[in-house]
Amino acid sequence: MCEAIRHGFRGEIMQEATSSTATASSETVPGSIQGNKSPTWTRIALACVCVSVISSIASIAAYDHWYAQKVVAVDLKGYITQQRDNYVAGKISDEQLRRSLDRLEQVVTSIPKNKAVLMGDLVVRNVEIIKP
Repeated sequence: MCEAIRHGFRGEIMQEATSSTATASSETVPGSIQGNKSPTWTRIALACVCVSVISSIASIAAYDHWYAQKVVAVDLKGYITQQRDNYVAGKISDEQLRRSLDRLEQVVTSIPKNKAVLMGDLVVRNVEIIKP
């Protein structure tokens, strides 16, 4: 008799579970995926192309900004000549001359490592010339 009760109880649970599953699957839930169409191959391909183009542009920009070698020129000869002329003419003192040469050194050492430095006399055009 106990087994009959157990089987009967299991049967009721199974019937309730089956009926609730059937009810849940027949109901439509707003915003569910069931009603939406899956993305087409053209949309997927377009998304892949867009992501690829954006990542390529970002990587080229990052490479150019931080890693690519750039050429700059420093007008050392012109700057030293100007400071010498000012010193000989008495326009600047010994201390001002030392400070200007220290500033020149700071400018040259502050140039990033991804920039190749040339003398300003060597450059004709299309190169950034740094004047201290």
